[in-house]
Amino acid sequence: MKAMDIIDRVDLMEPNQYSPEQKLHWLSNLDGKLFNELVRPRDPERQAPLPYESGQEQLLIPQPYGEDIYYNYLQAMIAAENSETQRYNRRMTMFNSLLMEFSNFLNRSQAPVSREGTHFIF
Repeated sequence: MKAMDIIDRVDLMEPNQYSPEQKLHWLSNLDGKLFNELVRPRDPERQAPLPYESGQEQLLIPQPYGEDIYYNYLQAMIAAENSETQRYNRRMTMFNSLLMEFSNFLNRSQAPVSREGTHFIF
């Protein structure tokens, strides 16, 4: 799924005043965080995604999880910028629930790579 696909869906479902460049920035920041938290522990050799510029970049989270995660995240960012607290909270709750579902799937299907000496011993 490409970044512009999500941006087009958000703009179709709820027109807003924010540019595609701003939405690409939000998606790029999110994927950077998700890469560090979810991908790097499982695949330390994989390169971090570059900042999104064209909208043709592949997003990090695949289907069937990705579309709803990114959709709710962009909706939450729009609500935050518009100072719509209740809408922001509702969208972030949905986003967090969907992200937890994806994270649980990753934990069931791919264990993080264990590196010698990178954990505490009690």
